[in-house]
Amino acid sequence: MNWPEISIDDFPPRRDDEPSSLRQDIIDELSDHFACALNRELLKNSDEQLARQRVIQHFGDPIKIARQLWLDAMKEKIMSQRILTGISAVMAVCCIAVVGIAWSMMQESRAFNLQMLEQFKQAQEKSSAETSGELQPILFQLVQEGSEEQPAIGFEGTLSKGDGNNPVFTVEAISDKNGLLDFGKLPWGKYLLTLKAPWGESPQAELITTIPGRKFEQTIVCPAHAPEKVEVQFQVNWQNMPEEKNYLLCDFRHRVSISSNVSEQFALSSYQEIQGRRWVYSHDLDQESEGNVYLIDVENQRAVSCPLAADGSIKKFDVQQLDWHPTVKILQGVYHPPTIYLIAQHEFNKISEINSLSSTKGVRFNRGNLETISFMLPGQGAIISPFKKLSIDPALVINKTPTALKQIHGFIPDRPTHETYAATENQPNVWKINIPELFPVTLESGSLSSDR
Repeated sequence: MNWPEISIDDFPPRRDDEPSSLRQDIIDELSDHFACALNRELLKNSDEQLARQRVIQHFGDPIKIARQLWLDAMKEKIMSQRILTGISAVMAVCCIAVVGIAWSMMQESRAFNLQMLEQFKQAQEKSSAETSGELQPILFQLVQEGSEEQPAIGFEGTLSKGDGNNPVFTVEAISDKNGLLDFGKLPWGKYLLTLKAPWGESPQAELITTIPGRKFEQTIVCPAHAPEKVEVQFQVNWQNMPEEKNYLLCDFRHRVSISSNVSEQFALSSYQEIQGRRWVYSHDLDQESEGNVYLIDVENQRAVSCPLAADGSIKKFDVQQLDWHPTVKILQGVYHPPTIYLIAQHEFNKISEINSLSSTKGVRFNRGNLETISFMLPGQGAIISPFKKLSIDPALVINKTPTALKQIHGFIPDRPTHETYAATENQPNVWKINIPELFPVTLESGSLSSDR
């Protein structure tokens, strides 16, 4: 009995991955099961039609069962295909994302490359400008000390550019009504800047460096006015001063030689510190016939400007006719220690002989050892006994010959290198002068420094 009657066409459309014998195997198996079931029913009931109906009711529609069996057989393959399809879809999405990221990175890399190319181009242009000696402005803003909103007007400035010791060119300028010292546009490099106030005060020359392609600007604080005279008081501390009335002649000048064909002359300079710059003022001794050499009455602690001739030499004078005061007027500034001459009252009649004392022999301590030197006068900040030879402690001259010790009139104290005397506005200017024991000169004589 060939039942149920199921054909291959009763199944779903054939798939490429379906085994060729699957459908026939399912048909054969179902036919066998339904035949067995029908035979059992016929044993119970000889009516074949009724037996068929009972088998179908028990098992269901044979065609549906065949399709279900086919679907179960194909389910694993279908699920694997679905999974493969899902994975393929995910991989496709990932590939699209990777392509997008790669595109974005390519765009960023392109922008970065363009930026680097632009910077390289600018560097080339800058390098070209540097090698071609591009000119850039160099200017200074000059302001007054103590009132930095006020411009410093009329200051002369010079910029010198050199190649080693050989000057290439020099540019000069004068600060205008706004205090602007404009040197115009110049090549970049190193320059030596010098300044000069209208009254002649000048700082030390300063080296500046300009950068290629950049304007150079700098503010400089300058003196507000020329040095003015202020009151100064001398205080003398003289150890073991002789009993006779004594005076000190303090000469702040120093002797210089202009050239081999010109006789030696006197010079005097003072300075002031303004924001790290030392502004030096060279005194015009032709105009200042007085005010740089002072006579001090030690006993009465009073002083007076010493009368000087036009050539700077000391005049003869009557000490009783001098106009003594507790203070004297001195131009503002910082001064180095003066040359101090020790003069007894009975020696005033030959005080003009100091003019011929252009140099002398003296002694000083060098690391505790006494040494003899010769030096020009006035100068060295020495203490001079012009009319009396200094005596030396015998303990200090063991290795000295009589010739070396002949006519010693000067002693240079071992002063600190920074010792100065300052004359400033609105302050008590007390200049302290210490005279050590010089008759005789002892080791202790070199340990006393002048206080300002």
